[in-house]
Amino acid sequence: MLTKKSKIVLVILIAVALNVSSFSVAYAFPEMFKPESSAFAKDFSAYYIGEWRLFHNPTEIYAGGSQLGDYQILPSPQTFKYAPSFLILFAPFLALSYQNAFTAFDLFQLALIPTLAFCVYKIIKDKNIVLGAITAVIILIEPLPSLPINSDATSFFRALVFSLNIQSFAPSYYNDYVLGNAHVLQVALLVGALYLGLTKKPWLSAVLFAFGTFDPRAALFSLPLLLWYNRQTIIHFITAATTVLLATNLPFFFYHGIGFAFLHAEMNANIISQMYSYDWIPIYAVIALTITEILTLPNRNLTKHADFTQQYETSA
Repeated sequence: MLTKKSKIVLVILIAVALNVSSFSVAYAFPEMFKPESSAFAKDFSAYYIGEWRLFHNPTEIYAGGSQLGDYQILPSPQTFKYAPSFLILFAPFLALSYQNAFTAFDLFQLALIPTLAFCVYKIIKDKNIVLGAITAVIILIEPLPSLPINSDATSFFRALVFSLNIQSFAPSYYNDYVLGNAHVLQVALLVGALYLGLTKKPWLSAVLFAFGTFDPRAALFSLPLLLWYNRQTIIHFITAATTVLLATNLPFFFYHGIGFAFLHAEMNANIISQMYSYDWIPIYAVIALTITEILTLPNRNLTKHADFTQQYETSA
């Protein structure tokens, strides 16, 4: 007979296996080498060209399309839109050629999945088994409908029924791997920050959170739960997070105005229409963990009260 924790581990292992299968040679991996469209290269091109411009043409990091003297990415690179701190994370990949860097980045993200699974297990292992299993599946497979917020009801229903791509058990992860997007990295950073907060490591939690804010949308969703998990050391967490955010972003405001260019790009972006399937990976993850925490909190309080009452009666 499997114990509660063994059942959770089994669900997580199956979810990880399905996630990894979406990257396999039969699914996402061969698609990485195919052109995305006749107009633009894949999403990864935005990171590579943004990093390249940091060293060669810093005033144009957030400019769209190809610029004079750019590293050649055909047919045209996507536009870099993340916070300047992402350029620090991505810097090592510039040592490789574009396609090799693309492959290395996806393999790096794939290697984060076991760590993500470990953090998920540590967070949910003592919670309700049904809620914990659902949360694990949402985080590690993300099978939920993932359309832009402003899609019509018909499109939403179609996605609800056919959200699982026949080429993948984890459609949002599949799209992330194929396009070389960075939201697998972001969900690993944010869930890792939550786990470290839960285990009373506010400084490390703050570091992961600060680097996980490169796309601010998911980071905002994670902040309430992060503050809750770090509530016993909240001053340390806030101080560390503020320090790291300033240290990794503020210098870019004084280097060719990169920080101001980022703010200008964000204020002029249509955030709602830019919500693609992989954008929902970290958002659904933190929402699922938050809901699970809220629903299991009353039961934990009752258990603590019962334990306290029993101890009091025994001592009396």
